[in-house]
Amino acid sequence: MELIDTTPPRTLTPRLVLLLASLSALLSSLDSSVNIAFPAIAAAFSLDVPSMQWIVISYVLTYASLLLGCGRLADLWGHQRLLTWGLVLSALAFLLCGIAPTFSLFLAARVLQGVGIALVLAAAPALVTLTTPAETRGQALGIFQMSAAVGFALGPLLGGILVDTFGWRAVYLFRLLPAILLAALAFSRIALQPIRQDSQPFDWIGAMTLAGSVAGFLLAISRGRDLGWLSPLVVTVFIGAALCLVVFLLFEARTPAPVVDLKLFRRPAFVVANVLNVLANCSMFAIWLLVPYYIVNGLGYTAKSGGLLLTMSPAATALVAPLAGKLSDRLGTARLSSLGLGVEALGLWSIAQLDANSHTLMVVVALGLVGIGLGLFQAPNMNFVMGAIPREQQGVAGSMTQMMRTLGVVLGVTGASMMFASRRAFHAEQLRLPTLDNAQSFIPAFQDVFLLAAFVCAIAVVLSLLRLKSPRVVTII
Repeated sequence: MELIDTTPPRTLTPRLVLLLASLSALLSSLDSSVNIAFPAIAAAFSLDVPSMQWIVISYVLTYASLLLGCGRLADLWGHQRLLTWGLVLSALAFLLCGIAPTFSLFLAARVLQGVGIALVLAAAPALVTLTTPAETRGQALGIFQMSAAVGFALGPLLGGILVDTFGWRAVYLFRLLPAILLAALAFSRIALQPIRQDSQPFDWIGAMTLAGSVAGFLLAISRGRDLGWLSPLVVTVFIGAALCLVVFLLFEARTPAPVVDLKLFRRPAFVVANVLNVLANCSMFAIWLLVPYYIVNGLGYTAKSGGLLLTMSPAATALVAPLAGKLSDRLGTARLSSLGLGVEALGLWSIAQLDANSHTLMVVVALGLVGIGLGLFQAPNMNFVMGAIPREQQGVAGSMTQMMRTLGVVLGVTGASMMFASRRAFHAEQLRLPTLDNAQSFIPAFQDVFLLAAFVCAIAVVLSLLRLKSPRVVTII
């Protein structure tokens, strides 16, 4: 098999790569601006609340299922080329979402947006690692993670302003110009790599079966709570996803150029790093599900003030991520990841201590601790995963970190919502309340969910510490 050097051309400076990749990550994370527009979108298309979940499902399932396939495609066809295509498709999707006359066309545009973001997230981290010296790779990935956190923090604030001023369509259209400018920058300033001439073509069967498996499992998980885990649709989707996974594993074990080299999973430290990514994001995402209700209904804040308070967590992540990445270059990744998970667990436990009489400062500190912990964890862990995968597979490496994060988010939302409903019913019965929606049952159920989240994160800390005792994994790139 003949390979060419995948290092981007010399005309592309590392600073320009980092700027382009970071701004692309920021653009993708600005989709957090959409949530605040849900009521306006529902009113515009005359939808009920349950229908709104398809806005999230159509987008998340698309990009999560395509990430690894797009990462492999980027490794073969060029990371710059895939990034440019991803930005162009994203711009087109923003336009189509913003002008969609019907909800069906709107969802189709969301699927297209998922394809575009999958291409962007598959290529951007790889561009950073391939143009950055190994001794400063962690610092560069920290800046990349910081940009994503900034976009995630700014999204709800920008979304609220845009919806109030221009209407819900503005939350998509305002991203159109930045996407076009970034695509133009990528196309004009980056000399495209030639497509690699491998003896084996792109593994379409592996990519499609993997996509079917990931999409099926995520769809079944997201719909299981509403429809029932034993409902015919959920069971059918689970079985279909399992069959796709079996076909994927059998085919990947035999093909000479697989989408994902399954030998990577023989390395315990590599597997643990990906599991930690899932657990860290799974445990923290209860914040975005429940804390807004606590702030607005429990503490009596306005939506605008509550939104500002909620940004404390991603803002703290954005502030800490560059430093964490830089420190990981000096101190190693495992110890810093363990410290980050420990701080995150402490923050989640602190949230579990909040009640209707808690001072605002306590809320800020608790949310800030979770953000700091996540910032200390993300960049070093990403540095470890991408450093453990060969240089010619950096697209796959970056895609894997993004996919594990998404899996953690879906599991976190589903698990936290199920736990909250169960514990609220329990406390309502114990307190002999007439309805489940009584405010008296909210706080104890809220606290139970975050105690569980802290426990999950504590398990991640233990796994991370055990990794310190395992044989050192040699960094490949």
